[in-house]
Amino acid sequence: MIEKLKYASTERVFEGIIVDHNDASVTIDIKGRLGQFKIPMRMLISDYPVKIGQEVAFLLSYPEVINEEPDEHYVNAILNTKKLQEEVKNRLNEE
Repeated sequence: MIEKLKYASTERVFEGIIVDHNDASVTIDIKGRLGQFKIPMRMLISDYPVKIGQEVAFLLSYPEVINEEPDEHYVNAILNTKKLQEEVKNRLNEE
């Protein structure tokens, strides 16, 4: 997979705050108003029980687009998911 990248790694340290967690995932607000990051709980390294408000740090590189054309499989899956969500929303509004 790494051979698909054209540019050298630009890893840097980012910091964030845990804003939500459950048995399956952790949501982190990235400091500097850079957005949110949601990861599986199994990817979080911690010597402590996970709590809202804990600070985290991680290495992250800038994403690089590796293909000019979108992957139709993913496009169709995304569109189908959005369609199903809209159908559920409409059904709930009818009730």
